[in-house]
Amino acid sequence: MNIVLFGIKGSGKTTFGKQLATKIGRAFIDTDRLIEEVYQVNRQKKLTCRQIYEEVGPVTFRALEYEVIQSLQDVQNSVIAAGGGAMLLYENVEALKKSSHLIYLVFDREALKKRVLAENPLPAFIDPNDPESSFDKMYDERDDQYKKIGAMEINVTNMKDEAVIKKICEMVTPK
Repeated sequence: MNIVLFGIKGSGKTTFGKQLATKIGRAFIDTDRLIEEVYQVNRQKKLTCRQIYEEVGPVTFRALEYEVIQSLQDVQNSVIAAGGGAMLLYENVEALKKSSHLIYLVFDREALKKRVLAENPLPAFIDPNDPESSFDKMYDERDDQYKKIGAMEINVTNMKDEAVIKKICEMVTPK
């Protein structure tokens, strides 16, 4: 079984994913990096996810994300960090559910807002003219969608990295 970590941008998917993979001796896959690789191969252009999103728009970006998630169908025994928007599409969730433990990394809204809005440049999904309310709207929409997935949840807001990794290991280890 794979372990898929997902959550809102800045919640620690990649950080915890890499640490978890190292601790349990599994491969680590970051869907955002895969999107960048696929884009580079297809368009002969090396861009970050943010730049790809800005260049192609949300619809094409989500299609790329879908393609990447579908390409993971045969992957086993890996730790996967799923991009923040990947879990908004039912087909992506269903594809990952088949062979994975899904874990939603919950992060307190205000602490996460501070972290995300400190980024320079701001993430592409944040309205620079109204960053606070655009973050709140995105947080509410995603948190609501993520909770509907029915995944295991862990609130990582004030946890040390080692405690998060330990908790994830406990959650996915059969009793």
